[in-house]
Amino acid sequence: MSTSRPVQSVSNAELYNRWAKVYDTDGNILQALDDLLLPTLLTQLFTTIQTSNPNSTTNSPTLTITELGAGTGRNTVKLLSPALSPSISISHINALDLSPGMLEVARERCCKYLSAKTPSLAKDPEVAFFEFDALNPAKFLDVRTEVAGKADVVLSTLVLEHLPIDVFFKTVRGLLRETGWLVLTNMHAEMGRLSQAGFVDEETGEKIRGESYVYEVHEVLEEGNKWGFHLEGEVIERGWRKVMLGMEE
Repeated sequence: MSTSRPVQSVSNAELYNRWAKVYDTDGNILQALDDLLLPTLLTQLFTTIQTSNPNSTTNSPTLTITELGAGTGRNTVKLLSPALSPSISISHINALDLSPGMLEVARERCCKYLSAKTPSLAKDPEVAFFEFDALNPAKFLDVRTEVAGKADVVLSTLVLEHLPIDVFFKTVRGLLRETGWLVLTNMHAEMGRLSQAGFVDEETGEKIRGESYVYEVHEVLEEGNKWGFHLEGEVIERGWRKVMLGMEE
């Protein structure tokens, strides 16, 4: 007879600090799906920015991108790849995260990538890492003075579920310039009602989870509209199959 796994609920800061050491290796389905879809989303974004730039035929747009919830740098490394944005120049990447442990992994990951990267004439983006809690933004003066209001693009994947929806959009609005773009992915509500972000601690056997919220697509769109955002194109909803992720059926 099977027994249920014990569950420990912790703050999101503690969750991700403890998760950091195995976050990239514990086979999380959402991360794998995110990694498959995000390059396409970013390519679409950069193409749209390029074509909407009135001087696109003579000047390549130069962007500052801020990641809200950079985690272990999975997406930061993608942004460092010139193949992802051949017609776009990324000058600065500001990687924000609640967890110092996750940021440390991200720093190491990006340094390793850049040191192994084939040299080219193109200048690599400047990458800066900042600890930041959207629920207590006043505490982080460096973000307020060096990051807020300077982003052309805010990239935030698998973060919205951890924040009140108004706090999330208020934070994004404050990170962007007067005009800008948001690239957003989130756990689907159908999955969110069955599960939430967390991991199994190998030492204790406990499922460690933080605080999560479940949002329907229409709720996200409606709240975004309140903060001046509008949808470009269509919402993409994706499920997963084991074969899609290279796993056995």
